[in-house]
Amino acid sequence: MLLTLLVATSALAQVTQPTPIPMVEGARIVAIRLVRHNVFDVDKPETSAWPYRAANALHIVSRERFIRSLLLFKEGDPLDPARLAESERLLRATGFLNPVSVTAHSAPGGVEVVVETFDQWTLAVDVSFGVHGSRRRSGLVLEDSNFLGLGKNLLVDWRRDQERHSVTLGYEDSVFLGTRWRLAFKHVEASDGEGDEFRLDYPFFALSTPYAGGGRFKHETRTSWLYAGGKKQVSGRTSRTAARVWGGVRLPSWEGTHDRLIVAYFQERVSYDNWSWVTGPPFEPPPSRDLSGLELGWERQADRFVVAQGFRSWQRQEDLGLGPNWSAGVGVSLPGLGGDRPRVLLRGNGSVGFLRGQLYTSLEGRFAGRVEKGRLDDGVLGVEGVVATIGERGWRGRVAADVGVRLERDRQLTLGADTGLRGWDPDTFDGTSRVVANLEWRARLTDELLQVAILGVTVFADAGYSWGARIGRSTGRLRGDVGVGLLAEITRSARVKVVRIELAKPDDGGKPLFLITGQTLF
Repeated sequence: MLLTLLVATSALAQVTQPTPIPMVEGARIVAIRLVRHNVFDVDKPETSAWPYRAANALHIVSRERFIRSLLLFKEGDPLDPARLAESERLLRATGFLNPVSVTAHSAPGGVEVVVETFDQWTLAVDVSFGVHGSRRRSGLVLEDSNFLGLGKNLLVDWRRDQERHSVTLGYEDSVFLGTRWRLAFKHVEASDGEGDEFRLDYPFFALSTPYAGGGRFKHETRTSWLYAGGKKQVSGRTSRTAARVWGGVRLPSWEGTHDRLIVAYFQERVSYDNWSWVTGPPFEPPPSRDLSGLELGWERQADRFVVAQGFRSWQRQEDLGLGPNWSAGVGVSLPGLGGDRPRVLLRGNGSVGFLRGQLYTSLEGRFAGRVEKGRLDDGVLGVEGVVATIGERGWRGRVAADVGVRLERDRQLTLGADTGLRGWDPDTFDGTSRVVANLEWRARLTDELLQVAILGVTVFADAGYSWGARIGRSTGRLRGDVGVGLLAEITRSARVKVVRIELAKPDDGGKPLFLITGQTLF
């Protein structure tokens, strides 16, 4: 079955269902035809005015060779509906091609595959901002996530928040030299330090990719902060250098699942200096550590996906992986391999989703920690469950919990507006464990306004609880808030998906908290 996608311009949000291929699977692909659309269709009356024409003139449509480089088939291959469906997902995963459809049609000698793509606006010269109560974030961003239509990402980001002001220069190429190799690097100059990151890898870009591998390096020095009551309480210098070289192979698997074995060599060196309370007294930081060793990992991914409209946004196509998917890894750091002491590093995550009509549910879990001297240290177990009605309107619910086990002293699991308790300033409540629940009703209010945005409204309630505080106070009891918000889906931009403008009233009788953010809770 082929997931044939409908163009997402309908006013009704919907889930795209599989559509039968109208010819025999295995027929020879005799031609691949690309149909590329600019950001706006200037032949339509509503987008024929000069501003839309000017926007199209400034935008370079994604090049044919870039789109073809992401396809998992070529002329002469036998028709495989699964590869057509996965190619759609790879094109949408760029973030700037949406909607996308890949369909097959009868042709002399076999079939013709038609790849239809719609470009999103990728050049961003704008002011970035965020408001979470008393905390502000601002900056100027110059970014093109599809430079010259070739899928390259260029970034210059000036940012200021209560922790630091910084300048970030970045570049990423997902088809380096026209191959499946990915290249990325980033340099950060900040008021409190600097950082560099480099990555070159050949990923498991498709479910059937037989092998993969690569390496990455990262170094950063910065001032770290610990919070209580929404304010800085502890600060100190942290220096971190990490490197990883890895390789993986695809293993024989059950039908519909894909297993991969991954082996890696890793190094990480972390040091802490000059930690103290803001009021002056010294603060005991975690001990510095050197990790160096080998990791063995296993991951499984199921070929179960649905294409939805109306989950996070209303118009944009979204790929929901139903799974079950999981990965796990065990690393061993030893003095003989360069580490400072014997350690065992553990990590794992898994997810599963279900779609029944318009009701989507998902459950995710993750774990990371290390074993030293026979006990678990710096471990975090996280679980998140989501229930959401997909469509123009409906109820949505989320419960998320993070439980820490002997966390290092530079780590917190705080509660506040940035973690889902929207009536309280970020980092209001300290803790080494937390749980938060969100319930909201949202509805779409408009069609696409001026062909650039869709507006909606939300009414919500949040509740949260934290414990194990070390810097400030935990919630002490269940805390909550209620609020209302305005949602704006930016329909033609690759960079911003949904903007939330919300007002939340805390349960202690305090003033409502005002929030503006482009981050989603679900």
